[in-house]
Amino acid sequence: MLMAGCLGALSGDGTDPAEYVPSDTDTLIHIDMAMLADDDHQQLVDSMADGESDDTNDQEDIVSEFEAETGLELEDADELLLFTSFDDNPWDDSGIIVQSDWTTDEVVSAAEDTEETPYEEREFDGETVHYEPESESRQSTEMHIGELGDGTFVFGSQDTVEASLAVEYGDEEALSGDIRDAYDETRDGHVTLATTLPKSTVPTDDPSAPDDIDFEAFYNVEVLTSVYDTDDGEAGFETTLHTTGEDEALDVADVIDGGISIASGSMADDDLQSELRKIDVEQDGDTVEVTYWGEIDDVTQLIENGLP
Repeated sequence: MLMAGCLGALSGDGTDPAEYVPSDTDTLIHIDMAMLADDDHQQLVDSMADGESDDTNDQEDIVSEFEAETGLELEDADELLLFTSFDDNPWDDSGIIVQSDWTTDEVVSAAEDTEETPYEEREFDGETVHYEPESESRQSTEMHIGELGDGTFVFGSQDTVEASLAVEYGDEEALSGDIRDAYDETRDGHVTLATTLPKSTVPTDDPSAPDDIDFEAFYNVEVLTSVYDTDDGEAGFETTLHTTGEDEALDVADVIDGGISIASGSMADDDLQSELRKIDVEQDGDTVEVTYWGEIDDVTQLIENGLP
């Protein structure tokens, strides 16, 4: 089953990495790097690769892109927390906080080798904790590095890194409110997501979306959290949608149930139909919980068919 503990990874000094996240953040993605050594997770990744599926795990993309851009091996780290805002260019302006045993010299040296340019120290609020490339980066956005203490570093654009440093060394407030509360209350797992759900992300005008599903119900979802985990040859997820009220939650649950019925009914494979119907949808007050747990092979089949 999914682990019952609440999220809250701690760095060497006992600080949750979310404490370094700026207040205008809309999305958090937390990855426990122990995932990379997990046999069940690797079996799932390998199965998808063997099947030449176009669906890749977002967490694998985050890991591989980070390693390519920094020259650091995340298997040597403890935790990774990606944060971003839906304003402007969310993924270009995202930041990544990593808790590790790395020294500042190791991190900067790896970045210099990857970027093929020296990095120079800069002071931030009287502290020498900001490192930037001396010359133009080979990448579209220059990667800056911020030192948060005790093996914890923030990576990203200049604005993103300085926003995190301002929380630690300046007077800026860390993320709080509904999204932070939902993040803290989410179960532990390999990967945890907490995000707002802007109307622009709801596919009401998407021509590829099914006509018989009324996605407008999702306009009333304020925060969505999800956790992915594996255990003893199985993999699963638990997603919670926090809505504006009980009636709105009922509408969301009905839409999700309807979507599952439509998807399963369109499948010719009886085993896939049966597996998809294992997805459990429960409404409780103003929240909706969607949960699925299955054998690795069954999970792979669902993903290869674009579900869940």
